[in-house]
Amino acid sequence: MLGIKNAIDIHVHSSPSIFPRSVDDFELAEQALAAGMRAIVLKAHEESTVSRAKIVTKFVKGIEVYGSLVLNEYVGGLNPYAVDIAIQQGAKIIWMPTGSAKHHLDYYGGKSDYKEQKSTIRLLPQKGITIFGNDGQVLPVVYEIVDLIKGSDAVLATGHLSPLETKALVKIASERGLEKILVAHPDLKINKMDLSLQLELVKMGAFVEKSMLTLMPSWQSIQPAELIHGMKLLGFDRCVLQTDFGQVNHPTPTEGYSQFIQLLFDHGLKEEEIKKMACDVPAELLSL
Repeated sequence: MLGIKNAIDIHVHSSPSIFPRSVDDFELAEQALAAGMRAIVLKAHEESTVSRAKIVTKFVKGIEVYGSLVLNEYVGGLNPYAVDIAIQQGAKIIWMPTGSAKHHLDYYGGKSDYKEQKSTIRLLPQKGITIFGNDGQVLPVVYEIVDLIKGSDAVLATGHLSPLETKALVKIASERGLEKILVAHPDLKINKMDLSLQLELVKMGAFVEKSMLTLMPSWQSIQPAELIHGMKLLGFDRCVLQTDFGQVNHPTPTEGYSQFIQLLFDHGLKEEEIKKMACDVPAELLSL
């Protein structure tokens, strides 16, 4: 078994959550610590996890736990005030909308949760957030958010925007000098992107997530060989491994990360190539 010592999972879910989760924040941190991981970034579709991460860090020593913010309706959508506060409190990643994104809602027939997992609480109907105005141009508030992130040490991540929105966002962020741009799971069926587009985004300066979730039965949207082909084409120094785990019908995130690394190794990737994506690149993004 290859193991996950010093690995970093920048995209992982735990409870409390509006969705059923396999572990809570403390269990996640303790399991990651026991496995020798270096850091994790908590992600919640409904709230900032910055305060949660700080509390966990106080009690679980030896693992770095960071928070993030997803710009869904629950925090005001494309809300620069929420972004500014989260950044100042230490958020490592600011995600564009996920379940509130118009693209997400269109994919799931107007639903803000997922057919693969259902919310445990009632969710109000949503119109859907897009970064485009009625004139087809990127909204001014998006520039404001990009500039706030640029002035911090945080990462801008694309969430569940459409491929067209993602391309526009990456272009703007790159042109405005933002160096930490992360394309969220472009192999996942929700916002699946052609490899040619992923390569175009990398050439603009973006990093790209490669996710264990995309290989799981109910979410599967790519085969291991194709996923690895993409890693090689994009470059191991531009890819970031993550699990996106936390769903109750999957292994725990730490177990899933270990399985992901072993799967890549069994399919021919070298240990140093895996280490680059699991340890070095995420550490660079998080400034560790």
